[in-house]
Amino acid sequence: MLKKICICLCLNLLFISNVSAHDPKNCDVLQNYDFSGFDDWKVEIVNRSNEFGLDEDFVSKLIAPYEVNKRVIENDKCQPEFTLTFSEYIKKRNSDLRVKNGLNNKSKYNNLLNKINNYYNVQSRFVLSIWGLETAYGKITGSYPVLESLLTMSYDERRRRYFTKELYNALKILEQGHIDVVNFKGSWAGAMGQNQFMPSSFLNYAQDFNNDGKKNIWTDTEDSLASIARYLQGVGSNKWDPNYTWGREVIPPDDIKSIESEIFIKREKGCLAIKKLSKKLPLNEFRRMNFQKMDGSSLDSLDINSYLLKMGRKEGDYRYFIVYDNYFNILSYNCSNYYGLSVGMLSDKFK
Repeated sequence: MLKKICICLCLNLLFISNVSAHDPKNCDVLQNYDFSGFDDWKVEIVNRSNEFGLDEDFVSKLIAPYEVNKRVIENDKCQPEFTLTFSEYIKKRNSDLRVKNGLNNKSKYNNLLNKINNYYNVQSRFVLSIWGLETAYGKITGSYPVLESLLTMSYDERRRRYFTKELYNALKILEQGHIDVVNFKGSWAGAMGQNQFMPSSFLNYAQDFNNDGKKNIWTDTEDSLASIARYLQGVGSNKWDPNYTWGREVIPPDDIKSIESEIFIKREKGCLAIKKLSKKLPLNEFRRMNFQKMDGSSLDSLDINSYLLKMGRKEGDYRYFIVYDNYFNILSYNCSNYYGLSVGMLSDKFK
């Protein structure tokens, strides 16, 4: 099941989350950046408010205090090159401390996680994993004013259309009263709360799980975790299947090179992460090819959609994974195989 992946949350602005966003060395973007049109841009934002169902006076008052945040521009333009190998990335992201803190939170919020599991039919270990990877279990949620970040990013022409829509979505969140502007904080790119939703994802998927009239993903753990589950649950035919997991790491057969040439296909659609997957095959077909579990035992003889994924950069560094349809739902959160596999592998620690 190849799905249309919408990158609404963690963006592909950063390849991994919660890392230092920029490297000022050899990055002189601010020296020649033209900020002179920002006030005119704010006027345009106000004038277009009605297109998005917002009152001009309401928008004008909210954005009036903000100027360009040069740090946001610097973060966007001066992102560091990603140099970690996949194995280094997994070791860093799924550290012993993150696993330990996850197990502690699993125990602390056991009743809540069970309720969420039962309501959304998404195994709570995946919710816990994303929570841990996105914000260190709610500890690191971002301190940038969301309106300021989105105003700045919408002014920049690189992704103006996208961030302009997100700015109006953020204004709708304030209009609906889920949070006040003082506490409306997030990442430099506008991702918000303990689950790092972009405003559009908030409007589509945020949950008021404790029924207090507000969808509070900033300080309310109940709403935050329920919102992750609702997002993973998917929409339409892309429903999460609670009967299966995300996939697993596997031992390839001896003739892996010839098999690769047969099953890896060229895809025109989908993000880069999806384009790296093999064609869809039933799991029992991979079993027939002699792919094995990491303990050397045979794969299960199941007729479920499966895809082979090869990670690594050179001979001796390659690792192989077989993933299932649920993996696409994880990629919808952040369409990176580094990210998707880190979520899956961390979730396995919480079984």
